[in-house]
Amino acid sequence: MNERALRLGIIGFGGMGTMHAEQISYMENAVVAGVIEPGVLNRTKAQAFFSGQDVALFDDVESALEHVKVDGWIVTSSTSTHIEITRQLLERGYLVLLEKPIASTLIEAEKLRALVKSDSSNLMMGHILLWNKEFQTLKSEATKLGKITVINASRQRSADHRTRYPGESPFAFIMVHDLYTVHSLVEAQEPKTFSAQQRKHDQGGVDLAQAQIGWSDNTCASLVANYLIPDDIPGGGNIDELTVAGESWHMRLLYESGVIQIASKGEVRQVKVDPPKRVGATNFFDDALRNELEHFLLLIRGVESVPVGARYQDACQIQGWIGNFISLTQDEGAK
Repeated sequence: MNERALRLGIIGFGGMGTMHAEQISYMENAVVAGVIEPGVLNRTKAQAFFSGQDVALFDDVESALEHVKVDGWIVTSSTSTHIEITRQLLERGYLVLLEKPIASTLIEAEKLRALVKSDSSNLMMGHILLWNKEFQTLKSEATKLGKITVINASRQRSADHRTRYPGESPFAFIMVHDLYTVHSLVEAQEPKTFSAQQRKHDQGGVDLAQAQIGWSDNTCASLVANYLIPDDIPGGGNIDELTVAGESWHMRLLYESGVIQIASKGEVRQVKVDPPKRVGATNFFDDALRNELEHFLLLIRGVESVPVGARYQDACQIQGWIGNFISLTQDEGAK
């Protein structure tokens, strides 16, 4: 590319911040120019990652904004810091890619409304699965088959997530991925009914969350997120599955399999998704993250818009769904 490489800043250098940095390192049209990380361990990790590179490291947002010039910021800090950090960036006129979930509550998320442009062109959500080729293929195939009537989503993680992320609700922490894919599949229609349940572990925290959503046209979705996979399974043992059904058809995707199984018209067939082959993005997750970052760069350059599902208003809508689930489970525990 003849255009100059865009300069990006990353706020928060935990797991997701590191993954963003890794993908940017393979991109010729972008570089990381600054990192904000107040935590000692993550800051040390950032120093090692960018050793020998011209990347400025900061402890706080104010110092960074005074001393480093970037074209856009990627916010991957803890959920509780999202709104205050993003507020500061938007007030200074920056374009922001904000990792999910947008906030801890809808009330907090609404604090950004006056700063976000009507088309959300200054704030794009990190709803990564919207750029996942497996999900995109499933949605395309579903569109060909007809109206969706039932959606089932399951997201399972290792047991240590309960203790590693004690302040994060499974509804917001991992189910949110499936919620924004459901949001996309139903074309952002607002549900009519909500129900939810969760299981509290004997040693504290929650290890199982379930939710059900219904729409006025009789479409329904059922979702589960749990921390039940034994620790130390190779690759983390993640199991993510999505099934979608309509009148006389059914399809199933096991993420990272590259295969969508479709049953319709008296037959079962498979649609295969070509595996990613780019250097540094050889699995569907890394490939989706790369695609998302490339879209963000095009947004910064003014040649792309924020798609439905990754807009501020979409994030607020989904945050409202999460708030309903949390409220329902809290009410259940109070009985």
